[in-house]
Amino acid sequence: MRARLCIDAAVGETRRALLDQDGRPFRLEIERWSERGRRARLDDVWWARVRGRMPGNRGWFVDLGLSRDAVVEPTRATAITEGAMLAFRVKSEAWADKGVVLSLADIASTITPPDTPRLDQAASEDPFLRGVDVIETLEGLPARREIDDAIDQATSTTVVLPGGGDIAIETTRGLATVDVDAGARIAEQDAGAFALNLNLAAAQEAARHISLRGIAGLLAVDFVRMEARRDQRAVVVRFRRSLATSLGRASEVLELSPLGLCEAAIARRARPLADALAAQRDEREALDALREIESVGVSARAGRIHARISTGARDWLERGVIDWQPALADRIGARWTFEAVGGRAGLPEVWSAA
Repeated sequence: MRARLCIDAAVGETRRALLDQDGRPFRLEIERWSERGRRARLDDVWWARVRGRMPGNRGWFVDLGLSRDAVVEPTRATAITEGAMLAFRVKSEAWADKGVVLSLADIASTITPPDTPRLDQAASEDPFLRGVDVIETLEGLPARREIDDAIDQATSTTVVLPGGGDIAIETTRGLATVDVDAGARIAEQDAGAFALNLNLAAAQEAARHISLRGIAGLLAVDFVRMEARRDQRAVVVRFRRSLATSLGRASEVLELSPLGLCEAAIARRARPLADALAAQRDEREALDALREIESVGVSARAGRIHARISTGARDWLERGVIDWQPALADRIGARWTFEAVGGRAGLPEVWSAA
């Protein structure tokens, strides 16, 4: 798939997005500076120590030296014994209350394991770009605007379809659902053609948003009812192919049930966007303030930059969790002033003055 890559390497947070040939985002990735070295990323290889079996013999708990144990699914490998230091590859990143899922890495037996868990090597290929041919790379403010728009799209509950109608996307702990609604879409004379065209548009847009939001696990799509088996198969094929294109890999997608539901199982690999955005609120506001200060500083080359933020966000910045001050000064000069106000964290206010 040909796509444009957007990179927003802001102070405190790096964000990336992929846009299709129509300029629509279909993948998003966010990593805060405060996470660097503190989370296991997809396809990385780690040395880790086996702690013990999971209850019910469902695999092994493994210590990566991070805040949460990883797990290895049941395997016949005799090398996995309690206390062993082994090389593992990240099969699925941590999300919500679930730990990293690992598999044994193919590494030379002559290599001496380290004494403590650590990252051995980053992924040889960028998983974010899998299945994509990057035809253009955007950076700076243009990329920042595209990514802001992509996040707005990815956090909306309802998605308007081309030609009318919409889909509503909801996620729960065990299942994600997509509901297709005709809404104010202009009806065609042929009811079958109307349902088919609506569902084809919904299948493609649902696949894009599933990829964009990092939704995985069990999924149910409630398409508008179609009577013709040929039309039902066409919608499933469109959904299956669109998922494969957006995700860069195939997913298990079943035929429509008698009730018009399409069930799918999507392998979970990267963490969901909701988890990536779920920073502690003081940090989230502080990072948003730094990004806005940088944007204003690039646009207004002269004058002081003022930022009004909550006391919690100000305190987070002052604690020095990340080394943001020299990085920001190097980009726009040390010309910012913070005004802390009481109350809960929210959106920062940033402006330039002569």
